[in-house]
Amino acid sequence: MSESPQSAPAENVHSLLMSLRHTAPRLIQSPPTQPRRASVALIVRMKPAPGLVFEGHAPPGYTGDLIAEDDFGVGYTIDDFFKLPWVNHPLTVPELLFIRRAGHTGSGGKRWASHIAFPGGRHEPTDESALYTALRETWEEVGLDLADKDFVQVGRLDEREITTSLGKRLLMILSPFVFLQTSPFTPAPELQASEVSSVHWIPLPSLTPPYPQSQWSHIEIDISTRLSPRNKFVRWALRGLVGKMEFGCVLLPDEPDCVAEGFDPSAQVSGPSEGGSGSWYDKRGNKRMLRLWGLSLGMTLDLLAFLPSALDKPIMVDTSRREDPQQSLLGPKTPVTVTSSFDAEWDSARKVMEKGKAVAGAEAAGLANGESSGLMQVEKAPGMGGSGAGLDRRGSLGRKVDTKGMAKGRRRRGVGPGVTAVFPRFSYPDVNFWIWVFGRRYRKVVKGWEQSVRGPVRAQDRRTNWSGAALSTFYSAVRQALVVAIVIRAIATGIGLAGACWWLTKRLGGGTFGEL
Repeated sequence: MSESPQSAPAENVHSLLMSLRHTAPRLIQSPPTQPRRASVALIVRMKPAPGLVFEGHAPPGYTGDLIAEDDFGVGYTIDDFFKLPWVNHPLTVPELLFIRRAGHTGSGGKRWASHIAFPGGRHEPTDESALYTALRETWEEVGLDLADKDFVQVGRLDEREITTSLGKRLLMILSPFVFLQTSPFTPAPELQASEVSSVHWIPLPSLTPPYPQSQWSHIEIDISTRLSPRNKFVRWALRGLVGKMEFGCVLLPDEPDCVAEGFDPSAQVSGPSEGGSGSWYDKRGNKRMLRLWGLSLGMTLDLLAFLPSALDKPIMVDTSRREDPQQSLLGPKTPVTVTSSFDAEWDSARKVMEKGKAVAGAEAAGLANGESSGLMQVEKAPGMGGSGAGLDRRGSLGRKVDTKGMAKGRRRRGVGPGVTAVFPRFSYPDVNFWIWVFGRRYRKVVKGWEQSVRGPVRAQDRRTNWSGAALSTFYSAVRQALVVAIVIRAIATGIGLAGACWWLTKRLGGGTFGEL
């Protein structure tokens, strides 16, 4: 976590949560063809520093200082909670809750089996709202009542489109909600063993990029199971023709805070047939690890994108000096509704970018004449000029949002690598090359997205489903690249077989003629 030498972890977490609270999230309208939705809960807590003793929890015979029950923070607002001395202790650690999905026996297994995820699930017809879904699923899966006074809803992240068949089919719209635990003690979890194997509280500093080499790895996914889930021969042929997909992942220690009844953390956990299990045994280090990747990694990076950068001043959110004195008393900003990429796909993003270029041209002309644009300008961050898809093999955020390059500029908080970080590479270099060849529209979308992040704040940029446009255009390039790679390999294989047959025929024919 990026911290100044004088700042405690609580200061940055406070700034993160308040920035999130006052940022309007993008809500994606469900297309008529797929109304299915789901919600997850990202729960942040402040783990008290070792040595702090709280009233009612003192060990027998303790005679030292106690933290009074009134100063626990239960029921406090976010601002008041982060003023408490125990919260601001330099050894208090901010943590984020993850669950390990239950593994399943059998050859197939479930799609998310043994994945590292956030508590949550599908929206039921009886659910009042997406927030209610997150509350209900968290209670059912881990036994935490997020509607209790021990927790406060901070806000929500931008919604995401979950797709399958290489981005061609929409599975559901995912709504991530963020909660803060305003108590030094977490209620004892009650895990639903059929859904959750274990609960893990992971320190935020270990989740914040850039990652050390030892913490960064990749997961291989058998793409043939997605393209042809039933025909074994076709899967075998596709596996040889296009190779495997590689997703970046963060390695975390497998140290569960709570395990489900009947679950053995040291036993081999069965994952989905295509690969991607969240549990991994490091034979070299002789220890078990968690692998955080995919949507869970993307949402984690979305949350951490609200952390203050090195040049954000002040590092604390000073609510007493806001232009609007009542802003800190208000709840989260009104969400902005955007269209699903499966309704408009590339068209809406293209129109917004063209409109943005026209407005930018008019502003440039006005500034040349000494006029003010009347828009808030944001400094450009030098680490955000590329169009690479997410994190690279070394765990850096790449040219697009590399936090190592923030020493010379400033990014707008709340915008990070969380979407493009879930995009894969392929094990065959030529497939990656063809993705780049056909990825012109994807790079154009990412460039427009970056300009909306680095340039003037515009209402139309907030109304654009950038993540959906990037997702659809990237996987469109992937599908075209795979077709070309398969055709080229098929032609090369055919030519090779024809050449081998011709050589054998000539050799056998020549030998027979010589004997005669």
